[in-house]
Amino acid sequence: MASFNGAPLTFALCEEVMIDRQARNKLAEEIRHFVECFTDNFQFDDAAWEIETKDRGVTAVYEAMWLTYDDLTRHKMDGAHALSNEQLTVVMRAIVFLKSDYEYKWPSWPLYYRVARPLLWLISLGLVTKRLDNHFHRNGDDEAWPFFKVEEYQAALKSPRYLNGAHNTALQPTPGGDAACLG
Repeated sequence: MASFNGAPLTFALCEEVMIDRQARNKLAEEIRHFVECFTDNFQFDDAAWEIETKDRGVTAVYEAMWLTYDDLTRHKMDGAHALSNEQLTVVMRAIVFLKSDYEYKWPSWPLYYRVARPLLWLISLGLVTKRLDNHFHRNGDDEAWPFFKVEEYQAALKSPRYLNGAHNTALQPTPGGDAACLG
């Protein structure tokens, strides 16, 4: 065992838990503007990329958003680039998460797993990856992501910072916005 000045060193794999309110608010607004068609994908990506934070929730939501748009051609979230109902549900839940004070509890996927997962899935027809996914998820509710449990999401919905009574502004057209973007 390694030691320092006679004391044993122990190494723990721990992830810093924090909520960066400024970064969360910024990303929530950028997502809202993108989904409402105020900004295009390049503007969204540039603004989101500039957010510096150690809040894992911000990083995870941004990475998930990246999967919802084409980053090769400039476009807004309308027409052929509009979100599906399923994607819109996840995006709205992500905005509620960003505006909440819940910590991001999902574990980070180990690099070896992110690299090997496609091959493991192919070789095992999904059986191995299903077991490993369950292991890495640590009993989180997939239908609540980025919240860890459905109960957290339900509690956040009871007093959201957006979607709250007369100030219902999240994902709703605002004056001057393109109402066609949301359907």
